[in-house]
Amino acid sequence: MENDHRKSKPTLSNAKPAARSWVGVKFVLLIFVVVSMIAAAFLGRNLAVYGSVWGSGEAGNRINILLVGIDDGDVSNPKTSPHRSDSMLLMGVHKSTGGVSLLSIPRDTRVAIPGHSSADKFGHSFAYGGVELTIATIQDFLKIPVHYYVVADWQGFIRIVDALGGVDLHVEADMRYEDPYANLKIDLKKGFQHLNGHQAGQYVRFRHDEMGDIGRVARQQKFLKALATQAIRPGNLIRIPQILAIVRESVQTNMTPWTFQQVFVAIPSLKGNQIQSDMIPGNFANIGGVSYWAPDRTETAKVVNRLFVAPPGTKPDDGEKK
Repeated sequence: MENDHRKSKPTLSNAKPAARSWVGVKFVLLIFVVVSMIAAAFLGRNLAVYGSVWGSGEAGNRINILLVGIDDGDVSNPKTSPHRSDSMLLMGVHKSTGGVSLLSIPRDTRVAIPGHSSADKFGHSFAYGGVELTIATIQDFLKIPVHYYVVADWQGFIRIVDALGGVDLHVEADMRYEDPYANLKIDLKKGFQHLNGHQAGQYVRFRHDEMGDIGRVARQQKFLKALATQAIRPGNLIRIPQILAIVRESVQTNMTPWTFQQVFVAIPSLKGNQIQSDMIPGNFANIGGVSYWAPDRTETAKVVNRLFVAPPGTKPDDGEKK
């Protein structure tokens, strides 16, 4: 029988609040775009010598990549404190259409972690067993394969945004919040403006309004699309050496440069209308004194089918017809 690791791993359940944010996953996706751009620039489009990452049939038309942003652990002892997956995004790329699917997975999602717990927070899987256990957990939960992973710490986010020259974005409201323990101060004014790395980090971390995490997810998706569009501009090619140095310090991945390139070549652009995004459906729940995001299994299966299984353009009801 599986044990509940909230009891055997007190350092996770009783640890001091860490400086955690969802900015990490946006950094990871940006890293994916940038590294792919670098691969395309250096390798060109001659892929035959390296072999293809794509298979045959509809399943072979898809590649799923787990993008993980990890927290810094306890800010008072970041080098030795345990790291959890602060934010997680499953990205699907469809070769034939160039479409991109993004599924946000809240870190507090209540799932089974293979070999550890029948009910725990999804974010704990990384602390228990690194990216390998996180992949096993997501495959068990969503019942789809994960082919590759990219893991990054969110500290590199600020440096990458600055290296790209910042990003233009409309801040929809005044945003103010301060948490000295997490070394976090947010102070943004409403209006269209140019955000540097620190300001961009404030924007994607803010969740202290009536919409809470739901509003934060919407802002992150908005920021992501603006940043991805800017990242692939030809003018940023001259910044490749600086960005590559940051990537080397901040990223772990099992993708080779030519794997990045093949996926990048399959995506003609990252325009908003080519990106389908959603998050795990569910509700907040307090179980045994622990706060979770309780997934709706039926609705989650429908979302997964629409984003990662059904052929692009399939209507939601089509996949249910026999």
